[in-house]
Amino acid sequence: MRLKLYIAVILLLFSLISIGQIKRPEAYLSYAAFNTPAGQSYFETYLNIKGNTVRFGKGTDSGYQCKVKVSVLFKMGDSVKLADSYNLLSKETFDTTHRLDFIGVRRYWLPKGDYALLLKIEDKNNPVSGSISVNTKVNVGSTADSVAISDAEMIVSYAPSNQSAAFTKSGYEMVPYVYNFYSQEINNLNFYVEIYNTLKVFQSSKLAVQYFIENAETHTKLNDFSHITVYSADSVIPILGGFDMQKLASGKYNLVVTVVDKNNKVITRREFGFYRSNAAASPQYSRKDGITNTQGTFVSRIRSKDTLLEDVKEFYPIATVDERNFINAISIKDDTILLQRFFYNFWIARAPNNPEESWMDYKKQVDAVNVLFSTTNKKGYQTDRGRVYLQYGAPSQRDKETINPVSYPYEIWEYYKMKDGQTDKKFVFYEPSLATNDYVLLHSTARGEIQNRQWQMVLYGQTVGPYSVDQNSFADPSGEDTQDQFSNPR
Repeated sequence: MRLKLYIAVILLLFSLISIGQIKRPEAYLSYAAFNTPAGQSYFETYLNIKGNTVRFGKGTDSGYQCKVKVSVLFKMGDSVKLADSYNLLSKETFDTTHRLDFIGVRRYWLPKGDYALLLKIEDKNNPVSGSISVNTKVNVGSTADSVAISDAEMIVSYAPSNQSAAFTKSGYEMVPYVYNFYSQEINNLNFYVEIYNTLKVFQSSKLAVQYFIENAETHTKLNDFSHITVYSADSVIPILGGFDMQKLASGKYNLVVTVVDKNNKVITRREFGFYRSNAAASPQYSRKDGITNTQGTFVSRIRSKDTLLEDVKEFYPIATVDERNFINAISIKDDTILLQRFFYNFWIARAPNNPEESWMDYKKQVDAVNVLFSTTNKKGYQTDRGRVYLQYGAPSQRDKETINPVSYPYEIWEYYKMKDGQTDKKFVFYEPSLATNDYVLLHSTARGEIQNRQWQMVLYGQTVGPYSVDQNSFADPSGEDTQDQFSNPR
C-alpha cells in the first residue's frame, strides 16, 4: 500500500502543498507485511522524505543534515501493541543548495492480526512546522492453512547481498519505490512478493507462479506483459520480478500475481494497482486491448490539453490518496488520452448514473471557491481554504480577525459534523504575507490534517519574538483571546 503524507497534513495521508512561511515536510509512505519461514510475521514501512521540503541542521561531521522524527504506534482497539520513535536522517553534506530525497525502512515484528497504524512526522530542524498524524488500518500476517501471497514491495533497484539489514530480504538489497505512478522516464516496474504455505497444499507437486499486468477497469490481461515460472513447494517462495514498461501505454493498471496448480487452476491471486503515463507508447482504444474508450463521452468534448489538465487538477480536493498521487504527478507532457481516461473514470466512480452532471455541479463549487479565496498567484481551489471548503463543504461557523495589530490576520472555521462522521472539528488559517490573501492552514483538530500545538505562538510571531518549544499560548496585549475564539467560535 502506498500513501502520501504532507507534513502539513498523507498518509491518511494527506496531502497539502507547502506554502506560506511554514515549511511543511512532504513525504510518501508505502508498507508491506511478510512472514518468515518459521511463520513469524513482520511489517515494514518505507518512508521517503522530499529533501527540498525539510531544513538542514548541523550534522555530526561538521556538515549539514536533515533530521525528521518519526513516531509510530500499532494499536488494537485502545491497546498499544508496539511503539517506536526514531530520527530519519539524510546524508550529511556541505552543499546545502541541493537537497536530495532520503528514504528509511523500518521492520516491526508483530503477531498476526488487524491493527491501527498511527504515524507522526516532525521536522526536527523546523519546530514550528507542526506535525502530521496519520491513522490507517493495516493487516499483518496471512492464513496458515491455505496458499497466500504477501503484500508487494515495489522496488527502484536491487542487488545481491549477504548482509542482514533493513533493506535486505532473501539475499537481495532492495531500494523501495514508494509511489503508485510511473512516468514516461521510468522504464521498469520491479517488485518483490512471497508465497506461503505451498508445502501444506501442494506437498510434492509442482506449482506455477504467474504474474502479469492487466487493465484496472476491464481486468483484461496484457499478454505482452506476462511471466510464468514453475516452482517446487517450499515454506516460503520469494518472487523478485518485473517488466520493461517502455511499450506500456498510459493508463491505470494492476500488477497481478497468481499461484496456479498443475491443472491450470488459479489457487490464489493478489492485485496491486498503479498508474502509467507514457505518450511514447501507442495507446490501444478497444476493450479487447484492455483500454477504456472515452470517445463519445462528455470528456471527449474537452479537446484542449491545457483545459483538460486544469480540470483534472481541480479534482484534487475531493480525490482519494491514489488519485491525488496521480494528480500531483501529471503535467502538460502527459498524453491527452491518459488525462481523458482519468477524468472520465474519476466521475463515473462517483456518479455512475450521471457523471457529467456531477462534474458540472462540482465545477460550480470550484468557480465559487475561486471567487472567494483566489490570491495574487493562486486560484482559490489551490489554496488551503479552498481545498478545505471543497473537501468538507462550507464551515458551520467562520470567525475572521483581520485588524488585530499584534497578530497575523486569521480565520477559525468550525464544522459541527463532517462528511466522514467527525464532529466539532476546527481549522485555523492565517495570512503571514499580509498582502496576498493566501491564508495558510496552521492547525486543525480534524483527523489527517496538520496539528500544531504552538499555533498561537506562530499566529503572534510578529509580536512574541523567540519562544521555547514548550510554550503553547500567548496573552494578546490587545485583549483578544484566540484560545477562547478557537474553543467557542462565534
